[in-house]
Amino acid sequence: MKRYNGGDPVGKGTYWNQRIGSLVQVKDEAVLPGGRDATFYRIPFALLFFMVLFLGGFYVILLPLLMIGMGFYMMGRRIFGGVLFQARKNVMFGWRPMEAYLAGKSKKKENGESTET
Repeated sequence: MKRYNGGDPVGKGTYWNQRIGSLVQVKDEAVLPGGRDATFYRIPFALLFFMVLFLGGFYVILLPLLMIGMGFYMMGRRIFGGVLFQARKNVMFGWRPMEAYLAGKSKKKENGESTET
């Protein structure tokens, strides 16, 4: 597979940008999109045909597994989500991050007045 950069004039064919995973179909001569840092590879039709078959089969096999996994995730979230929410609510100790108390607590005198003036 020959390598091209963005902005290069190319002939008829299919060009693949590996970084973002996009295909560019060129029907006649054209200039590839993107800057000089965009790298494209010309893909022969036979390789493209087998890539599509492989990716389609991968999708067909993976989709039921993703659905089952998502079902388990949603059930676990539904069952254990309430328990975790209650635990988080009970463990909370009233921390207020906007209040610093850097001067410390004021000390009281015997007659009930504070030492601060």
